[in-house]
Amino acid sequence: MSKTVLITGASTGMGEALTFEYVERGWNVVATMRDTAKANPAFAGLDTVLVTALDVTDRAGIEKAVHATIERFAAIDAVVNAAGYGQLGAVEEVSIDQLRDQYETNVVGVVQVIQAVLPHMRERGTGHIVNVGSMGGHVSLPTMAVYCSSKSALQNLTEGLAWELGPLGIHVTLVEPAGFNTNFTASSKFPATSIADYTDSYATMAEFDKQAVRGDLVKSMAAVADITGTDTPPLHLAVAPAALEMVRGRFTELMAEYDRWEPVTAATL
Repeated sequence: MSKTVLITGASTGMGEALTFEYVERGWNVVATMRDTAKANPAFAGLDTVLVTALDVTDRAGIEKAVHATIERFAAIDAVVNAAGYGQLGAVEEVSIDQLRDQYETNVVGVVQVIQAVLPHMRERGTGHIVNVGSMGGHVSLPTMAVYCSSKSALQNLTEGLAWELGPLGIHVTLVEPAGFNTNFTASSKFPATSIADYTDSYATMAEFDKQAVRGDLVKSMAAVADITGTDTPPLHLAVAPAALEMVRGRFTELMAEYDRWEPVTAATL
């Protein structure tokens, strides 16, 4: 019997690519998005794909999509939380409302989807929750701190969730990409204000972005589809070698700093 996966943010980028990858592997796919008019036209020709509306900030809409999934395919074996966007800007430039909106989508929205599917998964004693994080959850960047902080929150949430759900037979995975050639920037939001003193920060970020090695979207999403629903999926899955290099560099710097200040730490006993 075919397994069923519900994907949020399936109109573009990773969610869209994952839809095709799961179909290739024989899954039923519920491709959800805020505006179904933006769905890839090819979805309509796939019998195992159900396109339905879902805004992760709308709890009632989430419940409706979960109900539609179970009604059509009888069960939900996996959920991929791919919906999200990037809030650009130095911390001082970003309004508090923009900060709240970033967390409402990238963190609270993920929790709302998880809470909506968990009763069904707990009843069946099986399931797999896949959250799309970012290397930004480990390595914060200038003019990207608000976005990166939301992914850091998602990382910690996912790790704690794995502890809670493991005994119930439900797996959890955090997918950590380093960046793809998608429309991420086009879908990102600019800060409420612009402060000239942060020109150097923007230049640093632009140089980092220029030198960044992009991952292969199709190969990366194929890897995600391959581990979904398996008996022993990873808790953390880095996609693209550049992602691993970023994390290794970050932890090397972190431990060096801890070691340098260890005498001060020891004095706090």
